[in-house]
Amino acid sequence: MMETVHRVRLDAPVERLVAHPRLALVAGVDVTRPAVYVWDLDLRLVGAVSADADSYGNLPVWERHRQVPELAWHPHEPVLLVAAGGVLSRWTPDGVTTRPAGYRSIAFSPDGGTVWASPARDGGEDAWLASDAVDHDDGVVGTGPRWDTGVAEHPAGGLVLTLASDQGATLGLFARSEDRSMRIRGRALVLDADGYETPVWAPDGRRFAVRGNSYVQSLDVYSFPGLERQLALTLREPAPASTPPDWTEFALDWLRRDIAFGHDPDVLWIGTPEGALLALDLAAGTVTAHPVGDAGVTALARTASGQLVVADRDGCVALLSVPGVPVAPDSDGVAAFITGTEPIDATGYLWDELELTDGVRTWRDDDLDRVVEADDDDPTWLRLQAAINQFGRGRAEHP
Repeated sequence: MMETVHRVRLDAPVERLVAHPRLALVAGVDVTRPAVYVWDLDLRLVGAVSADADSYGNLPVWERHRQVPELAWHPHEPVLLVAAGGVLSRWTPDGVTTRPAGYRSIAFSPDGGTVWASPARDGGEDAWLASDAVDHDDGVVGTGPRWDTGVAEHPAGGLVLTLASDQGATLGLFARSEDRSMRIRGRALVLDADGYETPVWAPDGRRFAVRGNSYVQSLDVYSFPGLERQLALTLREPAPASTPPDWTEFALDWLRRDIAFGHDPDVLWIGTPEGALLALDLAAGTVTAHPVGDAGVTALARTASGQLVVADRDGCVALLSVPGVPVAPDSDGVAAFITGTEPIDATGYLWDELELTDGVRTWRDDDLDRVVEADDDDPTWLRLQAAINQFGRGRAEHP
């Protein structure tokens, strides 16, 4: 049975929770302003970054999104990086230091020795096509591939998963950490549209889940290392055409940082606007609702100990114990994926270098260049590719 271990009420709701991967710490992002709070797992406040920041006010949702802080925990130490508003803040139990930085996405390398940051600092107009590897003294020590949405390390180590977004499609890129930078492998996942959140691994690493996107409330689950799609749900259809204030309310109604695995690798937990956690049993195909309060869930995360920490619209943050025992991560799956793929020179435009799968079909070499037909059930990016190829073929036949 689910049990509430600790609960605290805040002055404002939290829209994102990021737990430290190994230590008893969790960070939360204020929904009303670009402020970040750090608690221990007794939910005692132990620190904050920009707690006195100005409110977002009535900013349109797209402008507000650009100001929401991005967080990255050091994999072993109590160090939190926060990127927001052109400033990179570094929180430790001893305090906060800041420095100017134009990075939008940040992550520590798996060994904690390097910060991966995007977009590239000196990339000019093409900055989003590359990333930086940065040392602790803020010196760029290497370059890396295009990525923009989180870095999720496989529970067994040795491989990370990140996203490279575009309006038409998003690539799920798998990489190893070599020479301080990401080294992309030659097989990738392709997701329709953009606007996804950082993927979430099951504790054994045999599957991962992705929440998105910019147009619908989607949830997809894939196997690993096979990258076969096990689940594809639309939790809510697109918002109707409306004025920006109504659109903002819709976008904040069901926030997408609301999934987590606990101890059980078959059970994915999903927060809902009705104030419940849904236990989705991926093996049995069943869903069980667990009420956790009277207000909608705004954020959910798994702690290092396998518990869940959940936030709601009333400003409550709670630590929950859930059934299950720890499982061993599948290191064989990582080894199989690495053995079955090659590293690529991942600079600039990546599509031509990758074997792509949407979890159902796979495209190799120049397969996509030959696609000229697509139906309404195909993803938007594939329909667009077919239209482009048809146009190109027409131009070649009738110059």
